[in-house]
Amino acid sequence: MALGHTSVGRRLNVRREVARIKVDPLSEFLSEAFPETRVDGPRSRYVDSYYLYTRAMERALIQVATCVRYRKGPYYVYRYGGKFGPGQRKLADKARALRPFMELDIATCVLFTRILLDRAIGLSRAFLTGPQLPSFTSFNDHKKFFVRKPDALPQHSEYSEYMRECTAWFDSPLKYVRDKFIVHCGPKHSKWFGIGWEHDDDMLLTVTAKAAGASDSTCLSVWQMSREVEAYLRWFAAYGIAKVTANKKLHAGGDSRPAPK
Repeated sequence: MALGHTSVGRRLNVRREVARIKVDPLSEFLSEAFPETRVDGPRSRYVDSYYLYTRAMERALIQVATCVRYRKGPYYVYRYGGKFGPGQRKLADKARALRPFMELDIATCVLFTRILLDRAIGLSRAFLTGPQLPSFTSFNDHKKFFVRKPDALPQHSEYSEYMRECTAWFDSPLKYVRDKFIVHCGPKHSKWFGIGWEHDDDMLLTVTAKAAGASDSTCLSVWQMSREVEAYLRWFAAYGIAKVTANKKLHAGGDSRPAPK
């Protein structure tokens, strides 16, 4: 049974996608919630992680685009003894130079995506308050808190619901692939890289777990993963800005009331 991502179904434009991911969805929220930048503060830690995430994602998308273009063109010319044209030769040379680092680039992208999410939930300190609070260092533990205690922060019911209901993409494929492909890979797990045909130009990493004669496969597309992360960060930013702004107005209102006569 295949889980995780399916193909995007259209061609990958690396330049456009890289330009998209370089725009941090949390920039406005950071300015509102953390106006003072400290070297050791949550804002700086997050900004550092977002920079590394964009670099890792750029490398991964270049790998995907190059591999797909090569396999759909020059690969068959080479396989059947044809002669490369100038453009095909250039692409084949690029693919040959990148190929030894493909798995490294995909794994690095997965790891820095996970680190980014861990840093992002640390920013929720700016608006999550109460006697019981989730982890601010692990996205996984942060989410588990709201799964186990959905009503722990009644003033943040919308946040709790989102973490429970709208972050399935974190558990599969991101967490699963990170755990079984990179960190805790065991003899029951195998992996392979595959590409689509037609316009589905996102290469999929598939991790297969085999046990008792059955197998489950989880597919990951770094392209889709980048869009899921962006959607989450945009939602987080909108929610955080609303809460931080409301708190500022509440405090300002409390301080600016006229003195009784």
